[in-house]
Amino acid sequence: MRTFLWAAAIAMAATMGLAGAENPDATYAALAKKAAAGDPVDFRALRMACAAASRCDARGDRTMLQEMRQASREGNHKKTAALASKLIAAGFPQIEAHMASAQAYEAMQKPAEAERHKAIAGGLLRSILQAGDGKTKETAFEVIGTHEEHLTLSVMGLQFGGQSLIPGKPHSYDVIEAKNPKTGETVRVYFQIDAFYPMKGLR
Repeated sequence: MRTFLWAAAIAMAATMGLAGAENPDATYAALAKKAAAGDPVDFRALRMACAAASRCDARGDRTMLQEMRQASREGNHKKTAALASKLIAAGFPQIEAHMASAQAYEAMQKPAEAERHKAIAGGLLRSILQAGDGKTKETAFEVIGTHEEHLTLSVMGLQFGGQSLIPGKPHSYDVIEAKNPKTGETVRVYFQIDAFYPMKGLR
């Protein structure tokens, strides 16, 4: 009888684990909730969960992004924060929106909110940059969309030049020719794109 109960318990645990693995929206929501509360979270796992979820748009609505950038340039901090909040609600790992929020709240003298968004943006960025150096396929940056590729280039101080795709197994890559405006040097930066290619297509 005891053996049967143990077997049943193990089977139930396995079923629950499998159900959780098959529910990326629930995984994403749980991780986003933890990050929003300031709890320790694996930001890479959060980004990957977003890529797999049906209710997460980490890239963000193009029109809303443009409006947020314009509001930030104009110093309209309240509007910037409001638009950033909508983008984050649609896709929590929208790094640019967290960065804009941090700047807006700092300007509005709301340091707690500014620090919260700064910490989230930093955690998300580190989860990309610490995965490799982007110099080879083996050390490629792992991204969940082309928007993260461009943001990574910006953080590295590089200018986008051109892009080529290397599809294949076990991994697919975007290879970007980028220029260092300070030195004039052109470099190749590798991004591993399994999270969004080919199932969701290039975004």
